[in-house]
Amino acid sequence: MGRRGSSLGWVKWVIVSGALSAVGWGSGAQAVSSRGIPPGVVVVKPGEYLSLLGKRYGASVAQLRRWNGLISNTIHPGQRLRIRPPATSFSVKLVTRPVLKVPVLAVHVNLAHPEVSIRSLLPPPGVGRGGEVLQRLAWRTRLVAAINGGYFHPRTFWPAGDLVVGGHQLVKGSIQTALAITPDKRARVMVGPQTWRGYETVIANGPYILRRGRLVVTPRAEGYNDPAIWGRARRSAVGVVNERYLIFVSTKMELTLSELGKVMAKLGAKEAIVLDGGSSTGLVWKGETLIRPGRALSYGIGIFLGAKPVGQRARG
Repeated sequence: MGRRGSSLGWVKWVIVSGALSAVGWGSGAQAVSSRGIPPGVVVVKPGEYLSLLGKRYGASVAQLRRWNGLISNTIHPGQRLRIRPPATSFSVKLVTRPVLKVPVLAVHVNLAHPEVSIRSLLPPPGVGRGGEVLQRLAWRTRLVAAINGGYFHPRTFWPAGDLVVGGHQLVKGSIQTALAITPDKRARVMVGPQTWRGYETVIANGPYILRRGRLVVTPRAEGYNDPAIWGRARRSAVGVVNERYLIFVSTKMELTLSELGKVMAKLGAKEAIVLDGGSSTGLVWKGETLIRPGRALSYGIGIFLGAKPVGQRARG
């Protein structure tokens, strides 16, 4: 994204040296699908305490206490704890009210809903073989919403970051900070390994604007050295509230990275990264283009609602 929104051509990339690990996600207590333990619930193991579980699963101590009706921070081994909010009835919803006086369009996605899925929207020729306008990328059956994807080279339309579609890595780029979704629809923002085995969808872009619920705006540390990255521009972003709850945001208002990070935090995100912006910023909701990009895109991001396989291009 450049000052007026052109993508990778305006950005000078520097490969970040050193090993970077996943943020906010680790081994330990895992949700168990057998023995009557429902999704979103863990069994406390010896040595675990409330704030540790909160950090592990992206929730505050206050949230864990509220979700579990606890009157103190004391927990004990063998106790069952809910580590995300109770399942909500919504699947995908659009919220249009201003946030911190910023007019944003926020698509809330409940991955716990059995018919909700997220996948990249590729042009008909395939990735890196020419761009397509977002409105046409959104011509898919059962698609509810579509938002622009990440940075790309403005001439070749080749994505700048890693891209995994349907479990297959199509692009290995210089950006590895990514939204990653497992086949069982658990989402996280993480700095990726060299391979993305075990992930169904990966969309790499950045920089980070929220990490563990805190504002983080250090684009140079992530390899960005073009001042246009942290200047004012139209913006799109994706945030993770918890592993089953995502928020995609677009706004026509020109914002800095810090301002966008504050918006995402206010919406409840714990982790958030920037998508492409400027003239690439766009959002389609139920077939209506609410924010129209000023250029063709390398790919988009689609939110689908339907029990059958999705992703084919609708005729007509």
